[in-house]
Amino acid sequence: MNLSVRLADSWSINFDRKGFEDPSIILCDMPLKREKSRTLRGLRKREPSARAVEVPANQLSAEERTAVIVEELGNVQIQTKEPEFGNFLRSVILALNRGLQTSKDVAPIVGSLHRSFLERGRSELRAQIKYAYYGYLANQRFTKTNLEDQAKLADLRYPAEWYPATREIQRTIHLHVGPTNSGKTYHALQRLEQAESGVYAGPLRLLAHEVYTRLNARGKPCHLVTGDERHMIEGDVSMRSCTVEMVPITEDVDVAVIDEIQMIGHEERGWAWTQAVMGLKAKELHLCGEERTVPLIKELAAAMGDDLLIHHYKRLSPLKTMSTSLRGDLDNLRKGDCVIAFSKVSIHRMKEDIERTTGKRVAVIYGSLPPEIRAQQAALFNDQNNDYDILVASDAIGMGLNL
Repeated sequence: MNLSVRLADSWSINFDRKGFEDPSIILCDMPLKREKSRTLRGLRKREPSARAVEVPANQLSAEERTAVIVEELGNVQIQTKEPEFGNFLRSVILALNRGLQTSKDVAPIVGSLHRSFLERGRSELRAQIKYAYYGYLANQRFTKTNLEDQAKLADLRYPAEWYPATREIQRTIHLHVGPTNSGKTYHALQRLEQAESGVYAGPLRLLAHEVYTRLNARGKPCHLVTGDERHMIEGDVSMRSCTVEMVPITEDVDVAVIDEIQMIGHEERGWAWTQAVMGLKAKELHLCGEERTVPLIKELAAAMGDDLLIHHYKRLSPLKTMSTSLRGDLDNLRKGDCVIAFSKVSIHRMKEDIERTTGKRVAVIYGSLPPEIRAQQAALFNDQNNDYDILVASDAIGMGLNL
């Protein structure tokens, strides 16, 4: 009995049935020959039965699943004419015929194909075949030393060793922790202003822009670098304000301030805080954030060999919940009040309602406003000598915007 397996580029591999029964046959010497026919026959049947096509994979026998897998091996669309694909097919089909009692290199591939078919059906099986082939190629083309080197590069168990140049510096970490409006970031920025060189890193463009404006206004030339914009000051500038993803970990600075350090645990952006904490080449590293970060920063500082000083702060003004609501009456809003909304449309609608109902001017702040406009709106609200008495904003103001 012959078994013909079709490849996507119209090559067919033909095996004699004896080749599967006699392991002494050298599979790599089996000939490839071009055929016009594109037939595929199962291991024991000429093609999978109608049952194998219609019934869920978990209800098929092992032999029926194997026949389907062999069929998909022949149909896989891999754009290659390399002989390695023929070798891959021979090895996998031999292993399928013999069960999992085969070489340690091919057995995981066979197991993964069966699992993919059982769990998610044919579509996942096709994707797994391609993935398995690429893994097979990597194992064939890379030496043992290459694979060991790749394993070392992928080993993320020892993060303290990721930045060897930074580990050569004896850093002092100042951890400023406390609630909102407690002065923790203020004290860190005071130290930044006193330094000859430094960097500020925050979670929002708005905060980076605020620090950039503050430093330049106080005679400390400072660059602004975010994902969307760059304002580079001419001349010899040793200060930089940026979003945390743009931190220059290769530059030596005297003082670095990393704001909202609790975001080191953020599922999508936490890597940037981790990189900044572990990689910044700063003599003094000031971290500002919530009290819950203390245990983690203690462990990181110990692992990196850095000195750690913890500064605790209390809220400067009391935070109280009103005993009664506005009862839906916008006339109850007073000068200095802020109304929070959660979409751009609702912010502008609320602004119009307040101005129409109360006659007061309203400033607005939300994340997608250009930084210059956001800073201007914040300044209008903060200035007590104009008629912008009320602010309507998104929850972006919860990230330390000074109002």
